[in-house]
Amino acid sequence: MDLSMDPVEVRLAEAVRSALSRTGETRSELAAIGVPELGLPDRLGGYGLGLGAEVVVDLELGRNLCPLPALRESRLALDLLPADRTTLELAARAAKGETPLVTVGVHEAPTVRLDERDRLFGDSGPLPPEQAALAVVRAVRSDGSTQWCTVVPAGPGAESVDHPLFGLPGRMLRFSGAPATSLAVADPVLHTALDAARVRQAAVLIGLAEAALTAARGHVNRRLQFGAPLVDRQSVAHRLARLVGQGDGWRLLVHEAAWRHDRGENCRAAAAQVLAAAAEHALDCSRLAIQLHGVRGMLAHSTAATAYRHASSEAVRLGAPRRLWREAGAHLAASPRPAPGLGE
Repeated sequence: MDLSMDPVEVRLAEAVRSALSRTGETRSELAAIGVPELGLPDRLGGYGLGLGAEVVVDLELGRNLCPLPALRESRLALDLLPADRTTLELAARAAKGETPLVTVGVHEAPTVRLDERDRLFGDSGPLPPEQAALAVVRAVRSDGSTQWCTVVPAGPGAESVDHPLFGLPGRMLRFSGAPATSLAVADPVLHTALDAARVRQAAVLIGLAEAALTAARGHVNRRLQFGAPLVDRQSVAHRLARLVGQGDGWRLLVHEAAWRHDRGENCRAAAAQVLAAAAEHALDCSRLAIQLHGVRGMLAHSTAATAYRHASSEAVRLGAPRRLWREAGAHLAASPRPAPGLGE
């Protein structure tokens, strides 16, 4: 089986690695090479290369321990917004690496309340650390129904507060009567946008897993015990080999899910599956890296510890793996036959 990327993907991955190695502000460096414009559709002023190109970018972000969740949150919010003038302006700002967008109540059951005067109350879940320009919110009305709306996080009745997650910077939005603007989001639009967001997140997690395994493999080949490299122990080599093989498989399935999404196929089960699997895989790899490094792996600046912190945060950002597995199973059970490839 040929596991190599096509030439365009190779050049794109090289460009992202080069951008991440520079000393400037990361989002600006990525914007200079066209991220996130690459995957944005034509209607939003992007290049329309699709989810496949975004997966290549997100894999590299994970491998370089620079997940940048604000990029994926902005992309999801843009997918939910109508293609009007305001959205085009927001997309242009996001493409330049400027103020991002966020979503609230999309990845979990909505908890923010919307009263009869269209004012928001309550706290959001954990969000990326950057100050957002606009929030796309799914809120709960008094009768239990849900309502989509948009709100300016820096406007009246809204406050952005620090909310670290697993020791990493983060924010949370606190609403106390913030005026909201109603938004219409059809179910097909939501499902398509959420599937794409999950595949992007899975790609980042696979990249984080690869970073952890690379650090672990380098360490066990250098570390000597009783005069022999640590990797000579079967208990070490076999565990690493198993995770490396699993990672190759999950990476292929992420690419397949992106390909099916770009073809307009239904990949709800596949997107939930690959995200759940990628989250568990990233945690397994980063835990093993810390274990094999011993005390060195527990140092805050070590690659193993950094990979573990990022994996712990990103693994739950779009929902816990257990819930995603149940959701994938429900989609597969409701389908006339399993999804091709991933559901077989």
